[in-house]
Amino acid sequence: MPSNSGVKFQLADLPSPENIVKVGTFLYDDSVLRDVCISFSPIRFGTGDYEDLPEIVEDVVVDTYYVFFGSTTGRGSYTAGGGGYPSLAEAVANVEARPGFGKTFQWSAQAYEI
Repeated sequence: MPSNSGVKFQLADLPSPENIVKVGTFLYDDSVLRDVCISFSPIRFGTGDYEDLPEIVEDVVVDTYYVFFGSTTGRGSYTAGGGGYPSLAEAVANVEARPGFGKTFQWSAQAYEI
């Protein structure tokens, strides 16, 4: 699963279309249209860093909703992950509360349109 490392994700790195449960767009810096999607996974992926807290190091079988943010340089690629959340409602709330683009955010009626 992609992380917040700044590595550019390609569409192939994203979850399969049937796991994407919500997509939308927002304006970055009030001018650049960016994509966002939320995907479902039955696994919360661990960090693998044994210096982290023990409860986040290993993968855990538990419903998790991951947020992915689109690139500011073009649509269809993703440059940042926004973390994993235990419910879709929490993932949506986190996206909508982000400073700087919450007011410009629009969810699509379609489940997958990347």
